[in-house]
This record gives sequence, C-alpha cells and structure tokens, in this order.
Amino acid sequence: MTETFIPRIQELAKCARMLALAGASIKLRSDTSVLPAIRDQIELGARMALDELFAEADEEQMSLALVMVEMALNEASELFRNPDRRSNWEIGDAAQMQAMGRSSKSVFTRIQSIAETDPKMRATFRGTLLDVGTGVAGIALEAARCCPDIRVDGIDIWEPALELARRNIAESAYADRVTVRNLDVSALDESNKYSLTWLPTMFLKRSIVESALDRIVRASVSNSYLVAGVYTRPEDPFLALMADLRTLRSGGEISDPADLKAMMEARCYVDIGMSVTPIATFVFGRLP
Repeated sequence: MTETFIPRIQELAKCARMLALAGASIKLRSDTSVLPAIRDQIELGARMALDELFAEADEEQMSLALVMVEMALNEASELFRNPDRRSNWEIGDAAQMQAMGRSSKSVFTRIQSIAETDPKMRATFRGTLLDVGTGVAGIALEAARCCPDIRVDGIDIWEPALELARRNIAESAYADRVTVRNLDVSALDESNKYSLTWLPTMFLKRSIVESALDRIVRASVSNSYLVAGVYTRPEDPFLALMADLRTLRSGGEISDPADLKAMMEARCYVDIGMSVTPIATFVFGRLP
C-alpha cells in the first residue's frame, strides 16, 4: 500500500485529544467529584501535552487557556458538523450557545484590564453598558457581577439565544440590573443613555457597523467609551486563514482593526487605542 495522509490525520487527531485533556484538567481543578483514577489520567495527559509549563501556570493563564480551548473545540466541532452553514451566527444548539456565553465572559475581563490605566473608562462602570449581540448574556452578567454600580442593556436579533439569556438572567443575582431585548443595533433609537458600549464587529457586515456606530454615538453620553472587537489575524498563515473563516462564517466582513479606528475617528472618538489578544483585538475610544 502506498503512503497516504492517514499518519498525518492520526497526528492531528492526537493533537485534538491533547487539547481536550488540557481543558479538562483545568476544569477539574474546581471539581472534586470525579473518580480519582480518571482525574489522575486526565492530569497525566495534560502534563504530557504541555510539559512542565502546565504545572507552573498561574490562575490568569489558566483562565485564558480554558477560554482558548473551549473556543477552539467548539469552533472545530461546529465547523465539522455544519460546513454548509450560512454566513451568520444563527446557531441552534443550546449547549453550544451556553458554551460561547461562558467563553465571552473574558471580554469584560479584558475591558476591565484596559480600564485599569484609564480613570475615564473606569468611570463608565457606574453607568449603563450597551452589550450589542448579547447572545445568552455572558458578557452582560459578568459585567454586573464585577461592577455593582453598572446597569446593562443587552440587544440581539437571535431569539433562541435571547430565550437562554432571559433564563440565565432570571437565575442570577443580577436580574434587577440586566435586561435583554430583541433589537437590531442599526435600529437603536435611544439618546444620551450609554456610558460604555461593546460592539462585536466580527458578527456584522461593514454597512451594519457603519450604521451601528452612528446610532451608538447618538445613544451615548458625554465621555462614553466604545469598545469594538475584531478577530485577531495572526501572522501564521493557517491561523490567519482560520481567523478569516471565523469572521466570514460569523457573518462579519471587517478583519483589519485599522478600519475600525478610521470609522471611530470619523465620528469624533478620541484617545483611540488597541488591545491585542490571541483571540480578539479590541479597538477602543472615548466620545467627548
């Protein structure tokens, strides 16, 4: 039999399982109910995958790693099962939507990190956050948990996700400060309300982003902040391809943070900066 690509497939399958073991090991750090023999094998597998680096990681690294693992495995699974999915975010699987919501919590963690050196951004945590594309309210609930003075308005157009969001909010301790509704951001009609806005442009066509920015400006108070996200496009050719594919399958078009910066400057945002993570790049600015 001639040589085939099967050995390469076996190696890639091994990598997928090693990634799953690393994520499982991080999850089990807060779960003591697992059979010790199983826990030991999972821990051993994670160490085989990551060597001594795994044992030396701090909690912040573990938290980021778990987000990256969950995102990679969910994305890979969904891509394999639904390669013909339309270019949008209309995901119907409840478990996957909830998993994406858990992963999205890191968005607000990152916003808080940016605000550590910016007193004006920190001041927005005492106002109202507009969470565009709220999904199952992962970011909204994390914001409410972290900031006792913040109120959150979440908007989305995917009703299955909003149904889960309403349930998640009702089961939380923050139902008095978090609301969600079915609304397209390009139809936003508030004025002088929001101190902080999260805009995930990776889910939006360029024309919708332009319209959304105009609406957000009108809906924002003085010294409000806008944080807009795009998927980070790495230098590695394969990872860059995956970032582009992720944007297209999510329904977005914008992949260059410089495009967002130019759009914000055209609408009088100042103090514009960028924060780059392996997953997403945040472009943020203040509206005087």
